[in-house]
Amino acid sequence: MTADAQAAPKEPGPGTSPEDSSQKEELPAEPEHDVSELIDAIGGAAGTRGPVVYAPYANLNAGSVHGGQRVHNGPVGEGRGRQAARVREGPIPKAEVQAAAFGFAEPEWFDTALEQLSQGLLFLAGRPGSGRRTAALNLLRANCGQDAPLRALDSVAELDRWQPTDTSARGYLMDGLFPTRPLGPGVLGHVRSLLERAGACMVIVLPDDAALLRRLEQDLHVRPTECVPPRPAMVFASHFEAAVPSQLERERLLAALDQNHGLGDLLVPELVPAEVVELVATLVAADGDPNALGDLQARLSYRAEREVPAFIQGLRDDPDALAFLLAACVFERLDYRILREEADRLLKLSNGRLAAMLPATDAQGTENAERPNPDFVFRRSLTELLHAVRASRQTREIRTGGFYAHSVEPVVFVRHRQAEAVLRHVWREYGQLSDLLVEWLREVNRAAELTLPVGQVMGRAASWGGGRRALRHIQALAESERTTSRLIAAHALGIAAEDPVLVGEVRYRLQRWSLAVSSTLRTTVAYACAAEFGLARPDLALQLLRTLISGGQFRAREGEEDERVFMAVRAAALNLFQAGNEEKVFGRLLEWLGTEEFDQEPLLVLFSQLLRSPSWFQRKLAEEAPEAGLIADTVRHALNMDSSFDSTCSELLRWAEWGQWDEILFRAVENLFTVLAGSMQFGEFRLFVEMDERGSDGWAGLTVARAALSRWREGDTGRRS
Repeated sequence: MTADAQAAPKEPGPGTSPEDSSQKEELPAEPEHDVSELIDAIGGAAGTRGPVVYAPYANLNAGSVHGGQRVHNGPVGEGRGRQAARVREGPIPKAEVQAAAFGFAEPEWFDTALEQLSQGLLFLAGRPGSGRRTAALNLLRANCGQDAPLRALDSVAELDRWQPTDTSARGYLMDGLFPTRPLGPGVLGHVRSLLERAGACMVIVLPDDAALLRRLEQDLHVRPTECVPPRPAMVFASHFEAAVPSQLERERLLAALDQNHGLGDLLVPELVPAEVVELVATLVAADGDPNALGDLQARLSYRAEREVPAFIQGLRDDPDALAFLLAACVFERLDYRILREEADRLLKLSNGRLAAMLPATDAQGTENAERPNPDFVFRRSLTELLHAVRASRQTREIRTGGFYAHSVEPVVFVRHRQAEAVLRHVWREYGQLSDLLVEWLREVNRAAELTLPVGQVMGRAASWGGGRRALRHIQALAESERTTSRLIAAHALGIAAEDPVLVGEVRYRLQRWSLAVSSTLRTTVAYACAAEFGLARPDLALQLLRTLISGGQFRAREGEEDERVFMAVRAAALNLFQAGNEEKVFGRLLEWLGTEEFDQEPLLVLFSQLLRSPSWFQRKLAEEAPEAGLIADTVRHALNMDSSFDSTCSELLRWAEWGQWDEILFRAVENLFTVLAGSMQFGEFRLFVEMDERGSDGWAGLTVARAALSRWREGDTGRRS
């Protein structure tokens, strides 16, 4: 038993503080975000930010294309910012499968593994960065067909109770086996028989854990396929050709390499596919400019971690550089002014804990030795600090995220992934430093550009520390009165849940917090449903949201706190809807509206806000799909409720105006207004009056609205089909 397990007290109940909560200093409360601010802070659906352009059938280029194996369209210089969440529980989007196939180099064992998968079940093991998930998706794609529906299973799935619920799914990808539920021969046979009856197959991705693999071989007589990546040169050739199809263009990009460091020197045998993709992306981004390319050997990440101990040792006597190093690790690629501010705040907060030298005077005032003055504003120049931590200030960029454009000069490390390597090392090796980092990071201001990187670090730290108290620092954030701290906790929970060992604890805590008395914990659950955790598990996210607004938890304690919870729930539902889960979100909303357990008014306000992402609604209405009648009924319900009329009406008028340029939208509005005109209540009458007064020739639905008003004025108010 570990020391952590021996020392850990009993699990606290819902809404209670963790074991060290009595020692926690409460931070000052801050104003609550509104829904739009929450969505911006969380990061928007699938992690994108920026303006939304509604232009049917248009082909728009909203920014520079960047990326290696996965190509992104977004602002230049985002670097290693948030990526679209990988689905870990539910249908795997075709885009993710196609991204895995982009530039994929088949390893030598691929055909053998494909033959084994054709029998129903394949175990695939490999070390991080070896391309296990990418290889698994390509195996499923090759075995099931390019467009075959695939589904993902979380590591907490209980295979002894699992049933293929989606009859159309031909392949399943399971992300690890939960350590506390070993797979037995009976369960293995059960899964194989289920897959055979369903005509499907499954790949179970495993870590490179010698004990786990040995147990599978001894107990189940199963020898997992080892995911040995292809030679780096082979991976490079495949990815480079996919990214740059033209041979002449590839030769131009390669000509920018330093004559002293040829391609053969860079493609060392220890490179894993993820690092080779990094090299390809760097070459493409440099666009043939030797100055932009720089010294590639110094930039590649494969050497970063083994050099961290000596790196830290060289800075032990330099508290300024240590503080700036830690700030740069957390906030890499943000403006240098932000890094200076955060490093200064960390240094002051450390109260000498980052200094190797003793204070100049002791408690009695006795002079001992000189020490650097922490209040000296010209301690170090920016150039010296950048040189000390091996970082550089990039050229000025214009960024347009948010409501206005602004210029930044981002700070980046010379070597890729230096930040993560440093933070992982110091978190593990220097115990007292982790408490200082948590205290520092939980006080960042509410700017959305700060909450995401802090959440990523806090989530990764859970797996770095491990033990029974791995999520202690995240729970402290979740209980904070500051909205920013709770947003950080939501991001951190999503990152922590990527660890197959921690995902069970994350789910357990979220389920308990959703029942808590504390509104801070319940809003954190809603934020987590809107962020990485919920986007990867939409069914579970909607289940948690239902718990948050159910009669026993919401209506019994109506007030300002529960209004805050419901605002967070609205933001989560909107994010899930915009991330491609329209049918699920709308279906759950109808379910909630159909029971007395829920308050109707806030749910109809939520529905009116879903109409702001209209594509799914408009397509169903235009096609007169089975959902069209349900949509029309819900629209009628929202129009006849005072609290939701204004927002619903304004969205429908916007649809009508845009419908004059879009055939599908025109047909959708015409079909919807025809249904609404069939039974005119007060809400529909108000909508049609607004339409008559504000509409102009060509608007979709205008003729239907005016005809309905004419019949009304003539005394014909009967129902019409």
